[in-house]
Amino acid sequence: MENNATPLPRSDPDSNGIKGQFVTCSVSELRPHPSYARHNLSVQALKLAALAELGDLAFQYPLIITRNRLIVDGYGRWELAKRKDRLTLPCVEYELPEQQALKWLIQTHRTSQGLSDFIRIELGLDLEPYFQEKAALNQQAGGRGKGLSKLTAAERVNSRREVARVAHVSLGNVHKVKHILAHACSSLLEAARTEEISINLADKWSHTPEAVQQENLRRLRIERGIRKKARQLVAAHLAESSLSKADEPVFRVSDLVRVVNELADIAPEQSNDLGSIEITLVSGPGKAIFVTEELIQVEILYELRATRHSGVAGRPGGDSSRCILCWHHSHSPERTSADSPAKPRNSM
Repeated sequence: MENNATPLPRSDPDSNGIKGQFVTCSVSELRPHPSYARHNLSVQALKLAALAELGDLAFQYPLIITRNRLIVDGYGRWELAKRKDRLTLPCVEYELPEQQALKWLIQTHRTSQGLSDFIRIELGLDLEPYFQEKAALNQQAGGRGKGLSKLTAAERVNSRREVARVAHVSLGNVHKVKHILAHACSSLLEAARTEEISINLADKWSHTPEAVQQENLRRLRIERGIRKKARQLVAAHLAESSLSKADEPVFRVSDLVRVVNELADIAPEQSNDLGSIEITLVSGPGKAIFVTEELIQVEILYELRATRHSGVAGRPGGDSSRCILCWHHSHSPERTSADSPAKPRNSM
């Protein structure tokens, strides 16, 4: 045991002046706080996994304990040490009564990665008798001599206000959690503790019969499951569509006009290659023109023939290697009319 004195952190407003000292404790002698054990609390698997990735660095920060070896802060490191068969852990020991240790436990787990509002209130309600007794002692010291059983309704509310202050929640949520604990079925209670549903919704349902509570929770889970499955299907469809569209050539309206103009230039004796072209009106949403691959292939064939017969680099504004689809891939919206001269439109 070392003799270095360490002040208690300021998270507990009633702990001013209390000093702690560094000690090395056996893992087996450390114990959870009675309220922590009574409410069956445990460290989340994700938090344990994150600590395990740190290796020995996870154990450099000391646990906060009482002289009776009750753990105030450091449950994740303690659980990880047991799993790794570690023999000792560094700790900072404070002379704290059980109630004050619980207050500090609640206050040090108010962060986003700590205990949920519901669980902090649940732990804080364990302090309600302590606050009531403290209020009664204050009354007796003031000469009024009221016993604990004669506390007024206003005085009982004050004890819950103290619970709300310690848990860092609203007084209304303290009242709701107390009602949930008294009237909710086990599945609804667990859903509230794990934040599957809000305190407000759990309180609303806890005013109904147990069968209705279970049915409401069952329907909610089904609806969420359907929405989750729908999101997964939509995401998979969008991913598949984006991949397929990335490989498809984009055919703009300007490309269609080019095709029509070039088809108009075909000599009558060469039009036998085309035969008849069917135009069909399709009723559907959006703006789209569908051109068959066979029609595009005929245009490409005509381009190649024109190149061989003329002995020049294809049609005006292009080279001999370009066809309609290839021209589209290399075409840039920034090209000016000087780069690609427009062809006069002919009537068909």
